Amino acid sequence: MPLGKMKAAICAARKKPLISMLATTLRRSAAPKRALAQLQSQRRHGGSLSKNKHIENWNNWRGDSEKRFKFNGEFFTSIAAWGIFPFGLYYVMGADERRKRDLRNGVPENFRQ
Repeated sequence: MPLGKMKAAICAARKKPLISMLATTLRRSAAPKRALAQLQSQRRHGGSLSKNKHIENWNNWRGDSEKRFKFNGEFFTSIAAWGIFPFGLYYVMGADERRKRDLRNGVPENFRQ
């Protein structure tokens, strides 16, 4: 094969992938625009999608929780007040009721220890 024809064949082979790559790039760059247009015109349950202001505000507040969190004395007080104290009280009351019931039914004092 003469050198001129070989160069022409190589150039033609190089142009095909280049054109294919260009078409792929253009197609991919147009995809987000199409998706955005489709998202904006999307309908839910027969009506347009309208956002609830209160839900959006709550969701933003919830998303920022790691910025507002403080590992301090107030945090531990809150954990004790809402997490440990109620369940401790529940256990003490339940154990007291169990002891009273056992005494009424004649179960020995050290039976459950």
